[in-house]
Amino acid sequence: MARDRDEHDSYFDALNQAASLDGKLRNDNKQSVIFRAIASIPNFELWLLLHYEDIQAPIHRDEVMRRLKQHIPGYEKGAGSAFATTCERLDIATQRANALATRFNAKTDPEPYTAIVDLVTLLTSLRG
Repeated sequence: MARDRDEHDSYFDALNQAASLDGKLRNDNKQSVIFRAIASIPNFELWLLLHYEDIQAPIHRDEVMRRLKQHIPGYEKGAGSAFATTCERLDIATQRANALATRFNAKTDPEPYTAIVDLVTLLTSLRG
C-alpha cells in the first residue's frame, strides 16, 4: 500500500491498518504475506526530488512540487515517465532516502521521510 501524506485525514489510520494486516494474510501457498505501508512525507514527489536535492528538513508538498519542476520541467503528479527520467540518479536518491530513514519515520510528520526507496529497491532486484 503506497500512501503519501498530502492532506489525507486517514493517513495514520492507513499506516495502522497496514501494520495490523502484516503477516495475517496468506498467499496460495499458505505462506504469510508481508503487508507494509509505503509512506512518503510530505508526498511521493519527495522521492523524486531526492534524485536532485538533499532534503533533510521539513518541506511543504507545494514546495516539493515547485522544486521538482525545476529539475523535471512539465512534471505532473502521476506521470508515467518518472522512473525513466530519474533512474540514472537512483543511487544518490537511495542514499538520501536512507539518510532520512535514520532520523525520521512514517509517523514523524512533518519531518521528511520516504519508504519509496524500499519499494524501488525490491522492484529493481526482481528485474535481475
